[in-house]
Amino acid sequence: MAYRWKTIKQKILPRSLYGRSLMIIVVPIMLIQIIVAYIFISQPWERVSNALVNSLSGEIRMVIGEIRMAPTNDDVKKIVNLASENLGLQISIEGKREAARHAIFFDGITWYSVETKLQKYLQRTLSEPFTIIDHPKTKQFEVDVQLDHHRVVRFLSSDDRLMDPRMYIFILWLIGSSIVLMAVAVVFMRNQIRPIHRLALAAEKLGKGQDLATFKVEGAREVRQAGRAFLDMRDRIRRQIDQRTAMLAGVSHDLRTPLTRMKLQLAMQKDAAGSDELKQDLDEMEKMLEGYLAFARGGGNEATELVDMRSVLARIAANARRQGADITGDYVDHAPLRARPVAIERALGNIVSNACKYAQHVRIGLKTEPETVEITVDDDGPGIPAEQRDEVFKPFYRLEKSRNQKTGGLGLGLSIAQDIIHGHGGEISLVDSDMGGLRVVVRLPA
Repeated sequence: MAYRWKTIKQKILPRSLYGRSLMIIVVPIMLIQIIVAYIFISQPWERVSNALVNSLSGEIRMVIGEIRMAPTNDDVKKIVNLASENLGLQISIEGKREAARHAIFFDGITWYSVETKLQKYLQRTLSEPFTIIDHPKTKQFEVDVQLDHHRVVRFLSSDDRLMDPRMYIFILWLIGSSIVLMAVAVVFMRNQIRPIHRLALAAEKLGKGQDLATFKVEGAREVRQAGRAFLDMRDRIRRQIDQRTAMLAGVSHDLRTPLTRMKLQLAMQKDAAGSDELKQDLDEMEKMLEGYLAFARGGGNEATELVDMRSVLARIAANARRQGADITGDYVDHAPLRARPVAIERALGNIVSNACKYAQHVRIGLKTEPETVEITVDDDGPGIPAEQRDEVFKPFYRLEKSRNQKTGGLGLGLSIAQDIIHGHGGEISLVDSDMGGLRVVVRLPA
């Protein structure tokens, strides 16, 4: 039951902070207006309308009684003229016509209509048959009372006799004030939510390695505090990256120097015993060093720019073909993406080279969605067991357990690719391919 209620609340409540904040403000305003309308409109309106209807029905009953008791036609005319002048009614005596009946003919009669109240009052207080007819074009209504078989007394009155216009003014005031209050709430909440939204966008940009020059600390005190903490975190991350890069540059220089000297010595000793094996070991050590440094550097401090992923994948495929790979591509015409070009090409190049190493044929796919660019690399190789697909992204993990660099590699290719793709705010996953081998799926935010 609790889970069901939680699900219902999740469906009803807005998902954004802006929507929920507006709901917190707007709902109480609406409830207050409904309560005020019921207390100060419904009950007073009922009393006022009852009084107006009672007054009008009394006047009609009085006029009918006076006309019935009048001895001559001249007296009837005097009564009609006097009543018309003092009661605000247009009264006339009509000749023989179809007998009136207890009926009401109003367009759009509703349960709260005061005209229905007039009918009920006349039915209780008037013994003569009558008909009530509405004239919406002229905003008037007509009450025809059957005096006898030869005469019908017609009362014509404006709609104002049955309603108080001040009630409508009060209703308009309530509606207008509600609209103004809600408009103020919308503007106020938008200004309060905007700094939070900008902070979220800045955090997303930082995760993708993009520039945050436009981000400014603003908003309420708590939001400014969060913004300053975010900028401090950004500076600490940058310092850490810069220190690591400087350290790696020093390590690279220190390790390359002795390797270079050893290569020169071997080159001078062409016919020395075991020189070929030593050269091969030095080449493998250099490759290992390059792999470790590439993994540690990640994307580095490379700036982001707009990259056409079709061109990137075409270059990677061309390089693979030059090395003898059988590779095809299925690309969309244009797939722009803001990324670090060297880093993203390195990540995708690692994925493609892994596929080419273990498969006979490789297929690269590229398609765009409204907010995502999807890249797929399919092969017909042996694939990777499902239980090991998460493990292969760990640094130095190799499916081939030997330390032979020719067969097992360093175990850093997919780790570097995952690190770079995550640094762009993307995702990488491994699934079965329709070619019989492995499919690598890369999704990057457009």
